[in-house]
Amino acid sequence: MTRTNAGSLADLQRAFQDYVLQSSDGFTGSVRDTSKADRTTLLDVYRDGYSLRLIEVLTSDYPGVLAMAGPADFNHMARAYIAAHPSRHPNARWVGKQLADFLAATSPYDKSPAAAEMARFEWALGEAFDSTDKKPVAAEAVMSVPPEAWETISFAALPSLRRLNLAFDVPPSWQRREEVEPGELEVAALAEPIAWVIWRPELVANFRSLEPDEAAMLDTMIEGQPFPALCEALLAYVEEDQAPARAAGLLRAWVEEGMIGSFSHRSLPA
Repeated sequence: MTRTNAGSLADLQRAFQDYVLQSSDGFTGSVRDTSKADRTTLLDVYRDGYSLRLIEVLTSDYPGVLAMAGPADFNHMARAYIAAHPSRHPNARWVGKQLADFLAATSPYDKSPAAAEMARFEWALGEAFDSTDKKPVAAEAVMSVPPEAWETISFAALPSLRRLNLAFDVPPSWQRREEVEPGELEVAALAEPIAWVIWRPELVANFRSLEPDEAAMLDTMIEGQPFPALCEALLAYVEEDQAPARAAGLLRAWVEEGMIGSFSHRSLPA
């Protein structure tokens, strides 16, 4: 490419970026035709190459959506998404952050809410994998807390922990994504939404479903509420005298599974 008119390098760079990201044609006047191709063909190599790279990233981040849509429809959807949400981050890892919302709100993709849920699930998996490393608390540390401290103790989840409520059978279907031909993955609707948790205690992200009372208590814990509030969150599901034991059992399970990142408590006045 050769400059043919005056202008600063910064101006040319901005014009080229607009050409690639926003399909602006203002930059074409700054490029000469060659003996092998005209300026539009030359520039389209960059524009198409940019799109193909982003589609490659989306393919890697959303294999479940690809398994549902198939390569051709996924490519069409990805190009529409990139046009609607040009990448604004220097790291291409984040280009797909808004895909679930795009699928849920944009015709004709909004006719497949299961695809939007699959995208939401896959993005949460990616966020869990990329989250800050933190060693989960050990069971011994929690067991050493004095009884009087449980009135004020609060727990914090690992930075990787994510909570989702899904109305479609997304996680089990995602696990089958490589067992079917691309485009043939079916994701069934559920009779009622199921709560899920995703977290990464070590190198691999884990996920599992939650019982309704467990989901209520976990959401309360994520809010930073102390142990008595965790017990109160269970009262819609168990009798009042059963709530402390159920809460203690759930906490123990979360600690053993490596979901808890820290805890704190304060001394009560004498």
